[in-house]
Amino acid sequence: MTNLGARLKIMLSLLLALAAVAVPGGNAVVEPPLSASSNVHLLAHIPGTAAGMNFKDHYAYVSGWGGITVLDIAKPDAPQVAGALPLPHFENEDVDLCGDTLLVVNDREAKDLGSIMYVISIANRTHPAVLAILPLGLTGSGRGSGHIANFVKADCTEAWVDGGDHVEVVDLTLPSAPRSLGKFESAASLSDAFKVSHDTELDSTGTVWNVGGGGAAAYRVTADPLSPDLLGTTGAAGRNPSPYNDFILHNSQRRGKTLLVTEEDYIDTDEVPPGGCRGQGKFETWDVSGLNKGAIAPLGTWETELNGMFTGGAVDSKAPVTVNCSSHWFDAKDGIAAVGWYEQGVRFLDYRTPTAITQVGYYIPANGSTWAAYWSPTDPNGEIVYTADAYRGVDVLRIDGAGRTGKKVKAPVRSEWFGGPAADAASFQTSRTFGFMCPLLKPDLDTP
Repeated sequence: MTNLGARLKIMLSLLLALAAVAVPGGNAVVEPPLSASSNVHLLAHIPGTAAGMNFKDHYAYVSGWGGITVLDIAKPDAPQVAGALPLPHFENEDVDLCGDTLLVVNDREAKDLGSIMYVISIANRTHPAVLAILPLGLTGSGRGSGHIANFVKADCTEAWVDGGDHVEVVDLTLPSAPRSLGKFESAASLSDAFKVSHDTELDSTGTVWNVGGGGAAAYRVTADPLSPDLLGTTGAAGRNPSPYNDFILHNSQRRGKTLLVTEEDYIDTDEVPPGGCRGQGKFETWDVSGLNKGAIAPLGTWETELNGMFTGGAVDSKAPVTVNCSSHWFDAKDGIAAVGWYEQGVRFLDYRTPTAITQVGYYIPANGSTWAAYWSPTDPNGEIVYTADAYRGVDVLRIDGAGRTGKKVKAPVRSEWFGGPAADAASFQTSRTFGFMCPLLKPDLDTP
C-alpha cells in the first residue's frame, strides 16, 4: 500500500494542474451530470476547489487549497460567498470548529517535519482571522501528524491531530497561544501494513472515535491528555489488511448503536503496474451496542455498482477504473448518509437497517471528484446537501423527501466506459479482466 505522503504528492500535483482558481467564487452554470437519480437535483454551483466543510450559525466554512471560504447559507438552496481567508496549506480535508475557533492544519512535508496548525477566530463570522500558528512535531523522525485536526472536548480546549503514526495532542485553552502536549499511540493506528491514524470525531456521549490503518477505536479523554481511556476497538476485523480495511478506515460518525465508517482504499502498489485496477473502498456499519464490553462488530457494507462489478458480492471491493473511486467523507442524518465517493459522485445510503444498506439516490457530476457531502443545517426540510469537490468547488443538491422514501435505486455503469482507445492505442493494451476500463502500458514500450 502507498502511504498518505505519496498520496498527497499525487493529489497536489494533479490539483495544481487542474485548477488555478483555488477558492469558490460564486454561482455558475455547469454542464449536466454524467448520471443522477430522478430524485436528486442540482440547484446551484460555486466553482473552485473544495476539500471539507463545517458550519456555524447560517455560515459554511469551506476548506480548499487556497484557504477558507465563507458561504452565507441563510438561503440553503442558494449559498453566497460572504468572505475568505487565504492560507498557504494542503490539505485539511476535515476542517473542524468549536465555539468561535476554527482549525486548519498543513500536512507534513516529510517524516515529522513541515506540519503546522492555524488557529483561526470566526468571532466575526464573515472575516476569519488567524490567531496563532503552531508548528507540529519537529522531531524529524517517524511519520508526523498534521493531516487533520479535531476538537475532542466540548469546551474547545483540546484537539487531536492525526495523519501520523502517533496522535499529537494540542492544548487550546488559550487559542491565541496553543501548545503541543506531546503524542500518544492510538489503537486505531496499530497495523503492521500501514501504521497511521487518520481522523477523530467526538460524539454526543463524549466518546472520541479515532480511525486509521488499525481500524476504529473508542476513547474517553482523561485528566492526562496523553493517556485517554480505551473503551473498545474493531479488533482484527478492522485492522489492515482485512476484508473491511485494505488501506485505512477513513472517517466515522456514531448514530445510536451504529458506527458509520467509510473505508478509503486509495492505490494498490502491490500489483503490476501499481495503482491499476484495484483498491477502492466502501461504506460500512459497525455494531457498538457492546462497547461497554469493548466490542465493536461489523454489520454491513455497501459498494458502488462499479466497485462491485467483478467482486461477486465479496465484502472486499475492487473497482476497475481509476484511483479516485473510493468512498470518502460523509454526513449522516435521520437514517440517510450522504457520501462523497470521489469520481463516483455523491451516494445517498439508507442505513436504517444497518445490515442491509440501500442506495436511495445518487449524483455523479461531470469532471468531478467529490471529496465530501454535508447535509445543510439551515434547510427546514432536511433535503439539501452541499458537496466539497476537489475539481469543481461546491455543488448544491436536493434529494426529494430527504431520501427517506426507502426506494432502492441503482446507478448505471455507462456502456461508453467500456470503449476502446483512440490516440493511445499504440501505447496501451487491454487488461485481461477489465478491457480498456483499465488500460495497461504495453511491455517494453518507452512511453513518457
